[in-house]
Amino acid sequence: MRTTNILCLLGLAVALGQACQNAAPKQAEAPAFTATPYWVSSSFIDAVEADSDSLFTAQCHELQFIGQDSVVYIYGGVEAAPGTYTVIDDKTIEISGEMLGDAVLRVTQISDQEIVMDQGTENEVRFQPVENHEHDPRGAAVLLLGQHLAGTYTRENPFGRTNADQPITLNADGTIKGFEAYQSYEAAIGGDLADAGSGNNMIYFSSTKQEMFPLAWTKRGDTLDLWTLERVTGEDEKPYYEAGRMYDRLIRKK
Repeated sequence: MRTTNILCLLGLAVALGQACQNAAPKQAEAPAFTATPYWVSSSFIDAVEADSDSLFTAQCHELQFIGQDSVVYIYGGVEAAPGTYTVIDDKTIEISGEMLGDAVLRVTQISDQEIVMDQGTENEVRFQPVENHEHDPRGAAVLLLGQHLAGTYTRENPFGRTNADQPITLNADGTIKGFEAYQSYEAAIGGDLADAGSGNNMIYFSSTKQEMFPLAWTKRGDTLDLWTLERVTGEDEKPYYEAGRMYDRLIRKK
């Protein structure tokens, strides 16, 4: 009789335990897209692939998932807002953070290769995954643009330079060889530094002496044109530029 009572109590305990488990709400799993670290706005990717003359207006947005529940939202390659995300369901998260203020960004997965932030609103932004195997600290969009410009070029040299026969190599990591005395470059994608006026893109060449040489640039296939900049504001005003004369034409080797 005592054994029977013990077995009954054990059975009751198991049943109660299972009931409690069934009653506890299941926590939604994080959407699959949060396992992909780097996402860049589709409009910016399309503009790069189309050799747009105005990446400044292409609205470069980035999302970087850097750890469990942690994400960084970047706009224009410059303004970074770290935050955390809350799982809404298996396809949706909401991002919040101190630098976002009262804003809450809702991100929804619509396919394996596309997610949407603030879907159906005037602020809607679509993203595509981008590879950044080296975890380049400059960001996935900057690396994407670097890959687009990378290559070894010859100079058409329409201005009689003595180094016309010297090849120029632009690397995706922002280093450069053979272009005057400069060792690095940055093709700006956001903020005032990216606006050369009239929709032109800007690029900055730098030397080890911290000297900077800004130019405007356009690209068509394997042809990279560089243009001088002319300041259109006064010395005591915020600097704005317009593209001037052609500085150089570079042809990428096949």
